[in-house]
Amino acid sequence: HSPRRLTNKTTINFKKMVNMKKLALFASALLFAVACQSDDNMDNNDKIILDFESLSQYIDTVQYGGNLLYSGRGYEWHDNTTDLGSSLTNYWQDGTFFGGGVVISNFINTKSNPNYEDQLSINGNPHSGSNFAICYAFTNECPPFIEFRNEAKQVMSLYIKPTAYLSDVVQNGNAFSAAMPNNGYIRVEATGIDAAGSTTGTAEFYLYDGRKESDWRLWELESLGAVKRIEFRMFEGTTDGDKRLDSTAEYPTYPSYFAIDDIAVER
Repeated sequence: HSPRRLTNKTTINFKKMVNMKKLALFASALLFAVACQSDDNMDNNDKIILDFESLSQYIDTVQYGGNLLYSGRGYEWHDNTTDLGSSLTNYWQDGTFFGGGVVISNFINTKSNPNYEDQLSINGNPHSGSNFAICYAFTNECPPFIEFRNEAKQVMSLYIKPTAYLSDVVQNGNAFSAAMPNNGYIRVEATGIDAAGSTTGTAEFYLYDGRKESDWRLWELESLGAVKRIEFRMFEGTTDGDKRLDSTAEYPTYPSYFAIDDIAVER
């Protein structure tokens, strides 16, 4: 049989049906887009970012020997929005930064060969804003930490990079250490501690894997779960084929500093 010829009325009804289907598809797509947008907004609303911008009062006037970090009176900071804070490890029982800690900084390196007097500076810019934090892991026996003052929460992620002092020694060496070999590495470990003092898990991040220089990178920490405290430890070593061999030295060969910024905390 030959196809049925469409009358004008049939053509109009057919076009109307097609247009209605187009409108229905458009509406569905619009609802899907709105739903996706709502999910994104929900994700953003479920976390708080500690960018250290409100903590400028905790930045010392100089990087080494300053009154805040070396007066012997101790040092601590706290952010009211995220409830995160820290204090010095006090490894030497002297109330100074000599034993390590997590401290607030805004120092940007301007030297070609930074040293220990430039311990709070980074190359380049903060990940955001003007402030960031410096972690000094003097010894893994008494690690630097960040902790919640009140209830345990989940730290979702943070950004991390080497300090200017560490970077220079890794690349060029100094009077105390040779430059890092091509098969060398520096690993940072984050250990979660819950309100009862039990370990919730450990996450690792290779600050260096070889001498390749890097800028800010994201470190996912959700695997630690809800924590009261996160402790940071640094390990050095060399690779031998597929094996990684940590150094057994009591104290690190390289300056054990790294910078962190934009800590994401579950609301």
